[in-house]
Amino acid sequence: MLGYFAIMALIVVLFRGRLADGQALLAGYALASLFLLVLAQAERRFPRVKAVRFVRFSGPFLLLPFAYGAAARTSRVLHGRYLDGDLHAWETALLGFDPNSAVTAAIGSPLTTEVLTLCYFSFYGVFLIPAILYAWGRVPLAERYVFAALAVFLPSYLGFIAIPLTGPALALPELFAVHGPSGYAVTAVQNEIMAAFDPPGACFPSTHVAGAWITLLCLRRHVSRAVRAVLWALTSGLTVAVVYDWYHYLTDAVAGLAVALAVHAVMERCAARRARPRSPG
Repeated sequence: MLGYFAIMALIVVLFRGRLADGQALLAGYALASLFLLVLAQAERRFPRVKAVRFVRFSGPFLLLPFAYGAAARTSRVLHGRYLDGDLHAWETALLGFDPNSAVTAAIGSPLTTEVLTLCYFSFYGVFLIPAILYAWGRVPLAERYVFAALAVFLPSYLGFIAIPLTGPALALPELFAVHGPSGYAVTAVQNEIMAAFDPPGACFPSTHVAGAWITLLCLRRHVSRAVRAVLWALTSGLTVAVVYDWYHYLTDAVAGLAVALAVHAVMERCAARRARPRSPG
């Protein structure tokens, strides 16, 4: 994670003329890096204190909300604008229809909106998984999961800069007013969360899709059949929800899935190599 902070700090320095809050971002990256270094030093000094080990282990996850927001604030430094119009035109030309409108029209109803939005909301439980695994004594699995999640999230944050987007609900208000879904209580709560905490620019790739799929891929062999079925249902529902609820374009969802599959494939290959017996001599 320190390497990611260094890359982002370098981007801020290189494009400081395009950032009104460049100094604040640099200070944030410096403090976040210091926090991780202090935790590492504390673990070296107190290796047997469980509380210290747990905080050191969970430290990177605690910093993800900062990293997410900071990356979104930096998203326009490369292009100088959001690219929603370009991406929407490309998707529509490629497919011959608008995916967001088509999905909502095909399966839209207030009940469907509630169910899919609940799947989307379930993503926030991802941040509790390391603590739950750690508390259950599944420390190696918890560590692998944290590593996989960071390997998914941090490159995705760089994607915000490569293709900065605000999302179809904000970028296409006329279409959203006509074709956007309606729901009940869960939808209202999630919309409030999005308005308060989800910054523009944090769409490509979809970190919700990437995070949900890497969670499923990492845990599916280590949980009961019932839990695995729940994970599959929530992950599938979330993947549909990001397009159905107009939070993301279809391209964002596909890119998020691709990131998760790529990270998982690399980790599986590395694990297989470590498990392979060495030939004598």
